[in-house]
Amino acid sequence: MGEWSNAPTVLSATIFALGWCAGWVGFMRAKRLPAVSLLPLTDGVATKRSPVSVVIPCRDEVNNLAELLPNLCSVLQADDQVIVVDDGSSDDTTSVARNHRAGRNIANEINIEVVESGALPIGWAGKPHACWRGVQYAIHDIVVFLDADVRLGTDAVNATVGALQQHPDALVSVMPWHRTVTRVERLSMLFNVISSMVASVTTARSRRRVAYGPFMMVNRATYVQSGGHSHQLVRGAVVEDLALARIMPAAMPLVGRQHEVEYRMYANGFRQLIEGWTKNTAIGAATVPRWSSVLIIAWVASLCGGVLTSPWFYVLSALQMFVFARRVGNFGVLSAVLYPIHAVVFVVVALRSAAHVVLFGSVTWRGRRINTR
Repeated sequence: MGEWSNAPTVLSATIFALGWCAGWVGFMRAKRLPAVSLLPLTDGVATKRSPVSVVIPCRDEVNNLAELLPNLCSVLQADDQVIVVDDGSSDDTTSVARNHRAGRNIANEINIEVVESGALPIGWAGKPHACWRGVQYAIHDIVVFLDADVRLGTDAVNATVGALQQHPDALVSVMPWHRTVTRVERLSMLFNVISSMVASVTTARSRRRVAYGPFMMVNRATYVQSGGHSHQLVRGAVVEDLALARIMPAAMPLVGRQHEVEYRMYANGFRQLIEGWTKNTAIGAATVPRWSSVLIIAWVASLCGGVLTSPWFYVLSALQMFVFARRVGNFGVLSAVLYPIHAVVFVVVALRSAAHVVLFGSVTWRGRRINTR
């Protein structure tokens, strides 16, 4: 009881309060995907949106693709197009895509193209090359880049097209809501919360632009004029979404909602989780808008320092984490209570990312070594 009855010092309380409040600022300022379509209304009914070409870069995504294609066929319009680009897979990714296309009734069905990415040119990373190849087959003016582990709700594309129409020269992206299954996957909690905050203090035309790679939408003409994934700064990028955002005229990052834009990341275990977040952190930390960085660092400091300073600070941080985490995934009370473990994982991955950048100049992802400098 003595520890709970001891009041923290004024200095420690002030430092904690500043970091705790910084977390709320970052959380509240992050823009969410609209709950309803932003498309213009005609007689009270939303106008039918323009058709889209969906590019899906795939590398060993046989299981995800088998779930994604039926999902897309249920939520897209009949005049939309889906382009599956196989990025040198060693599994049956291409067969799954082709069998799905062959098994569907062609009449009034979505046009599904299956493309081989081919040999990786010198200076290119796999995903940027696959995305660029896919755009060459796009037949519509609006292009969507979609990761194979994303699942879309019925109004997700409509709402995002509406946002793009309001910002026609922007790269509009959505951070998916994270549906986790295992305890290992739930170790992504703090990464997801921080990812939702990275664009909280920025504007569409900020020099340090941010994009969420799993689901991005852009007008094709703007994309091509900017150089797209073939741009010198993007083609070999470790985190190609952030690189693409920087070369576009503007960027509009949004946070997805449950049942509208979801994904399940790192289902293959702890090693995949560590490699994936190491890759994202290695470059992402240097591209976050400065004031967002200040807020995030202050907030993480309050998490790590508060739990060591006072049990009351720990309770306040756990309550705050519970509110934040529910916005970005199915992280429950237990995950919030155990947030110090998540903080340790985050710090370890951040240090590992820094070591890879400084000492090795590369990270490993999906069997490929990718240069970070």
